[in-house]
Amino acid sequence: MDKATRQDLKHDRFVEEVGHSVDYVRSHRDLMTKIGAGVLVVVLLAIGVYWYRGKTAVERQTALAVAMRIREGVIAPMANPGDPRLAFPSLAEKNNALRKALVDVVTKHSGSNEASIALYHLGVIAADENRMDEAEKHFQQAAKDGNEQFSSMARWSLAQIYAGSGREKQAEEIYRGSIASPTSFVSKEAAEIALAQLIGKSKPEEARKLVEPLSKSPRTSVARYANSVLTELPPAPPPPPSAKK
Repeated sequence: MDKATRQDLKHDRFVEEVGHSVDYVRSHRDLMTKIGAGVLVVVLLAIGVYWYRGKTAVERQTALAVAMRIREGVIAPMANPGDPRLAFPSLAEKNNALRKALVDVVTKHSGSNEASIALYHLGVIAADENRMDEAEKHFQQAAKDGNEQFSSMARWSLAQIYAGSGREKQAEEIYRGSIASPTSFVSKEAAEIALAQLIGKSKPEEARKLVEPLSKSPRTSVARYANSVLTELPPAPPPPPSAKK
């Protein structure tokens, strides 16, 4: 996620394209006059909307970048020379600063992807501080407002909260949805392993069918987690005796 977030925080290309649009109007002023005032107003409004979208996109990304810089800060009495990361005397102070920056993104840019990312991180902070009701609300809002990629992460976190608080049916629904519609952030394999672990006691045969193929995966991490779940499942029932001829 961090890598994807940093990619989203790059300079918005709309800002550069707006400049081209303004230059076009300036260099074609006579033509624009001949077209007529009504059409000119429409064109200028379109350019204005284009400029505004670019401007607000940069503002959203800059605000989120500030929060992410705090998130990557270190706990230390003071910053080490040459270390660009921010330093905080305690985790509590770091979390307070991060929470303030994230709330600022959510408040000023509600409904945007940046706000959804901020909501997700607010949920993470709340969960780390064992404020699970608050974390659940943040994850629910992030899942509702974000694009499919970030929504899938928020739903994954919700499933973990549900599973840990006795709401297995809701967690199971999310994991099955992730299996049916995986994303680059939540893979089908991860959802299958999580589902198998969740239903291991109630539906051990289904759980085994989910993870046995994954236990032979060429991806080391997938195979390792799948085998870990397999060891927790009850022994497979013996095959039925063959029918006598």
